Amino acid sequence: MKTKMTSVVTLLIATSLLFVSGCGSSSDSGATSEDGGSKPIAVVCTTNVIKDLVRQIGGERVAVTAIMDGPGIDPHTYTPSPRDTNALTAADVVVYSGLHLEGQFDGALESLNNRGIPVICVTAALSSESPGRLIRSEGGLADPHVWFDPDLWATCGESLAAQLADFDPAGKQEYMAAAAAFAQQMAETKAAAIERLRSVPDDRRILVTAHDAFEYFSRAFQFQVEAVQGISTESEPGLRRVNELITLLSEKKIAAVFTEQSVSDKNISALIEGCHSRGHQLKIGGRLFSDTVGADGTPEGSLAGALLHNVNEIATALAADAELAQ
Repeated sequence: MKTKMTSVVTLLIATSLLFVSGCGSSSDSGATSEDGGSKPIAVVCTTNVIKDLVRQIGGERVAVTAIMDGPGIDPHTYTPSPRDTNALTAADVVVYSGLHLEGQFDGALESLNNRGIPVICVTAALSSESPGRLIRSEGGLADPHVWFDPDLWATCGESLAAQLADFDPAGKQEYMAAAAAFAQQMAETKAAAIERLRSVPDDRRILVTAHDAFEYFSRAFQFQVEAVQGISTESEPGLRRVNELITLLSEKKIAAVFTEQSVSDKNISALIEGCHSRGHQLKIGGRLFSDTVGADGTPEGSLAGALLHNVNEIATALAADAELAQ
């Protein structure tokens, strides 16, 4: 079914491109306005996590929009519409996360690239590292949620700066300076998160969420992470997995689990009901950002803000849990 859907999306992209091919190449940098002034590069991103990164690195040289631009949108299952294909084909540059995060976009992005529209994958540099820092499943697939390790996301910023400079050489110095500033921001964000999480004792550092989006967070901040669903929300959890988590939560007397902005609460509700049936009181500790950041104009509208929101929710719930367990 997924292969068939991807083929349909690719066909939509190809059809749209036939209509825009006579309008000039979207890969020409140095566009000018009617009065002869420079115009920002029109960048279309897949998710709002990527939109934030492009804003951080591109600054005033870019005008950026995202197709999946909301805290409640799940990129694992989102299918691009004809309106989305029009936005992609009208862009000067398209930027996406990669590592199959945007599963339904794979064929469409490949089609754009083959037709000369610049397409940037921000995780490409991580994929080519040796030794690699990507977390991989037993089947070898890479976990796409790299933004929860600030060190890795800083590397993605550097990679994006280099690729934007290839498209727009006149902006190279600005892009590189922005990437350096972003790396410093990520280092400061990581330090603030570590400090905030000091209140959570080692035996309480068990983070249970709806889907497996926090393995990089686990590695960066020393947590045990458990999830009902796998890396992609397209996977369906089995009853055995739900029962395993109910047993873990009950035996460890973990009092809080976490829902996510872009994922249904139904599996977390199943955990709460299962624990209650065993006499263990379980609550929702907070609502985390996983595949998205917050709305524009809010503190959580940046990756740094969304990450610190998550850290505060986790620290508040699990530190309180630790006090009750004493």
